[in-house]
Order: sequence, then C-alpha cells, then structure tokens
Amino acid sequence: MVVCAGNGESFEFAKSIGVGIINSAMCLTRICLQYMPRNLLFIGSAGSYDSKLEIGTLFFSTHATQIEMSFLQNQSYTPIDNSISVELDGFVSHETLIRANILQATVNSSNYITKTSTYNAMMLSANILLENMEAFSVFSVARYFNIPCLAILCVSNVVCEDSHQQWIRNRALVATRFEEVMQRFHIFLDS
Repeated sequence: MVVCAGNGESFEFAKSIGVGIINSAMCLTRICLQYMPRNLLFIGSAGSYDSKLEIGTLFFSTHATQIEMSFLQNQSYTPIDNSISVELDGFVSHETLIRANILQATVNSSNYITKTSTYNAMMLSANILLENMEAFSVFSVARYFNIPCLAILCVSNVVCEDSHQQWIRNRALVATRFEEVMQRFHIFLDS
C-alpha cells in the first residue's frame, strides 16, 4: 500500500495519512487495522541537510530518527527510543532500488520544519541526510504491525532559512518524480 502525507503532497495512487508525527501515526494505524496491508511504501518530500544535493534526487530509507534540536545541543534527553529501522522482508531489495538510481539515506522526523542551516553539519555528522515530518511515525506503525516498509523521499529543498519557499517552488518536480517511480515499480501499486 502506498501512503503519503497529503496537504499539498497527495497522489491518486496513495492514501493520505496526515501531516506530522501524531496525525500520520493515528491515521496510518486506522488504515492498517482496516486494510491489513502486506507492505507499506511511504512517499514524500524531504529537506536535505547537505546543500550540495540536487533538488529532485530520490532516496530510499529504512531508518528514521526523531531528534529535536535541543538534543543536538545536549539540552534535552529522551527516555524513549529515538531511532527506528524497519525491514523490507521480500518487499523490494536494496539492490533493485540502487539500480534504479534511488540512493539510501537516514531521515529525521519532527513536528517542526527546520528553518535554519545551523544544525545541518551536526545532522550530517550523525549520518542523517534528510528531514521529513512523517517517516519516523510511519516506520513505528509498520514495526508495530510487523509490516515490511520503505520510504522513498524526493529532495524538495535544502534545510535553511527559505526551506518553505523552496518546497513550494519544487512541489511539481516532486510530484513528477513520484509519478516516474510508480510507473517503474508496479510492485508498489499491487501491494
């Protein structure tokens, strides 16, 4: 089953699950209980912590974090797990995605969109390349229901002061990139 956030990132071939960690987790849980999908593919835009990455580049992820900026500054801690990895388990192979020029990355999720490049070097040094609001919750729900899961994310902006304006300018490119992915990978639509 293909899912997306909605609210500006909707696709006819995907079910919208809502924006942010909480809304996406609640809606995706309801979808999983109702439809019992064999696997989940989450598609969405992502901000890049690396300013050298080309807008429109596609990444796949099976690893997400939920790290807030105060954590990076050693001003907070969490008693819960802030990193999650999911398994593909026969859904699609890493090799298939890499052959399709879809690169692999770790993504950070938060209910906030970062509007500064101040923390980019810290995120990159932690091997976190992308920012997407929903990936962590999608992976959490998938792991809870033991559903093979994958995120494919398209770089829509660089994480910086004008992140939102870049996202607006590049939404059509992101939609085009996902249309291309779905045409190439019919496996996702049959799930």
